[in-house]
Amino acid sequence: MTEKLLLLKYILAFLVCSSFLQIVNNSPIRNVTPTKMVRTHENPWIEHWEIKKQRAISSWSYTDPEAWQHSFPTCGSNLQSPINIETASLSAYPKFYFGNYGNIDRMTVTNNGHTVLFSLPSSIPAESIPFITGGGLSNRYNFVQFHFHWGNDSSHGSEHRIKSKKYSAELHLVHYNTKYGSFSEATKYDDGLAVLGVLIKVGKKINSPFRAVVDQLNEVDEDGDETTLVNLISFKDLLPSRTTTFFRYSGSFTTPGCEEIIIWTVFDDSITISESQLSKFRLLKGRDSLTLVNNYRPVQSLSGRTVTYRSHSGCHITINWSHISSPIVDIYQYSTCVFSFYANSFLTILGVNL
Repeated sequence: MTEKLLLLKYILAFLVCSSFLQIVNNSPIRNVTPTKMVRTHENPWIEHWEIKKQRAISSWSYTDPEAWQHSFPTCGSNLQSPINIETASLSAYPKFYFGNYGNIDRMTVTNNGHTVLFSLPSSIPAESIPFITGGGLSNRYNFVQFHFHWGNDSSHGSEHRIKSKKYSAELHLVHYNTKYGSFSEATKYDDGLAVLGVLIKVGKKINSPFRAVVDQLNEVDEDGDETTLVNLISFKDLLPSRTTTFFRYSGSFTTPGCEEIIIWTVFDDSITISESQLSKFRLLKGRDSLTLVNNYRPVQSLSGRTVTYRSHSGCHITINWSHISSPIVDIYQYSTCVFSFYANSFLTILGVNL
């Protein structure tokens, strides 16, 4: 028993030192509190609206995203999304809890001319609605819909980038803060919406759970088409295998009117689908019967915002030390946290109870 604990001590000391050196090499951006900008929701991208209403207020395209701000001034503001994530400050967020993220039956699929939306059936019981808590979110956020962004080939398509790397596509799972009572009311507040961004890359194997997503896309190949899924969709299978590490920042819708009311979570672990599965998205038609591809907004300026990162251990360390702070104390607290995390993990594996 004593030998096991001694060996564990040396292993943990090595891991702590390695973790600290890695963090020091990735200096975070400066801490700036974003300016709150609250706007009323007028964005057809995020909710399942009537097709006629969508067409009436969605006179924009991906041909010239820089022109959006002429008709939608907020699109030229400072807290816009998506972004290129280069560096981040570690934060001790708790893990996410994914409630009711199992199989969902009879989802509605809509081609709105800009993307394909997957919405909950109106008949779903309130107690069965998927939701998220934890992950640094202050309240329960109920699921509304998910949609995708993709390119005309697999070299690009994602909206967010990590260290300038482009992914083949990106999935957004949209949720609203239940403390406001409804999705529409939640869009009036800067903590009203939480979106999970899942980066998608292409691999050789078919993603079996993803078949339910793509198998009926041919039924919504034209702008305005809508259908009901026959197969169940497992929300858990839409998430990456590791959800304990992610980036967090305050941002906006990535479409007009670009309202800055979204708490963004971008997982650094991606999911993989096959080229044949992704190619089915490229067969869809958008506005004016044009092929629906490259439906992603270019990355926007960070404009002094802080991007934070949850490590696997959930431990936090401050790198922006001022001349009056004590880095020794920060290092000690971080090392204690990491030691505790790995100690619990290893001792659980060894079947040792402290």
